[in-house]
Amino acid sequence: MALNILFLHAGDDWIRGSEIALLTLFQRLSRERIRPFLICSHRTLGEIAQREGVSTEVYPIPQFILDRGCSQLPVAKWAAGLKKILSLVEKWNIQLLYSNGGSPCQLAYYAGKIRKLPVICHVHCPYSKRYILFYRFHRADKVVFVSEAVQRKAQKKVRFRSSSEVVYCGIDAQRFRPALERRMSLREELSLPQNAFVFGQISSLIPRKGIDLLLRAFALVAREHDHARLVLVGDGPQSETYLALARELGIVEKVRFAGFQPDPLPFYQHVFDVHVLASRSEALPLCLMEAAACGLPSLATRVDGIPEAVIDNETGFLFEREDYPALADRMKALISSPALLSKLGCGARKLAEQKFSQDRYVDSIDRIIVEQAGLAEHNLAASRAVSVLG
Repeated sequence: MALNILFLHAGDDWIRGSEIALLTLFQRLSRERIRPFLICSHRTLGEIAQREGVSTEVYPIPQFILDRGCSQLPVAKWAAGLKKILSLVEKWNIQLLYSNGGSPCQLAYYAGKIRKLPVICHVHCPYSKRYILFYRFHRADKVVFVSEAVQRKAQKKVRFRSSSEVVYCGIDAQRFRPALERRMSLREELSLPQNAFVFGQISSLIPRKGIDLLLRAFALVAREHDHARLVLVGDGPQSETYLALARELGIVEKVRFAGFQPDPLPFYQHVFDVHVLASRSEALPLCLMEAAACGLPSLATRVDGIPEAVIDNETGFLFEREDYPALADRMKALISSPALLSKLGCGARKLAEQKFSQDRYVDSIDRIIVEQAGLAEHNLAASRAVSVLG
């Protein structure tokens, strides 16, 4: 008989890393073993989940904010959310709660405690000590971390109640793969010269993603390589700021702001020669895995979980945070050496197949859910036996 699992997800109305990871589970988990249900504050995610046959409730999961100068404690909404989850546990005969992200665990933990259900928390990004304690995911029965870096940071801050493990999110290596033949039409749409050597970054246009650093590095490259171009895929509140910086640096004619794109695959396969991620901080970005699967080397910052996805001088190059001259030097090296570019691209594809496959990801989560549900059933049976003997 399949296990009924209630997944909880909070966040803004977009589909990015943690949402893609959750949808991958809905698409790939065996329904004979695991029957998923979902409560989320995310209408787009809810609609997609329903199309995948997942019973879904879209509900405004409260967001607690405990930052200096900005605090929100919607206690009444929290209590209503807990009541809602408890009702769904009864309605759907739930046997385990799975918090996709740290924030929903503030409800999952207490619902699990009240109903005596196991709780798994899948942590997709770093949290400060205050948020770990407040969200209570250090008290979950099992914690899944998206990278070793996020795991190390969390465990240095708080003692966790039980075991944890790292499970890398998986990408579809059959879909994300090197193109047999590049289509030039997309490059033409972006007004890129036929001989252009294209660097590309896919990310939100926000300070954390280091777009300013990438623009400054590219300005150094463009002085020496007239055929170099930069394509930025994504949107965000800093878009006008970065456009102004490109003008100030004198490179605006060589930079393309492609805006938000629902599917990044054509850019990996037909536009970029090298993938770049100049972030100041990251958990483990999906774009590094996608680019690697498409046979692209990545130039990325040596921060947080990035070195787990980019092996220096094997699948790309790493550089230190804020060091845009070092980034520029590595960009120049790849322009000048087609052999090095090919070697790193082949290494990237191999790493993606071995380390970041969807099968590996889904099998790991399946195993963890079944183990935790089985352990909870065993402990409940043992507790009943003790009560009878007593």
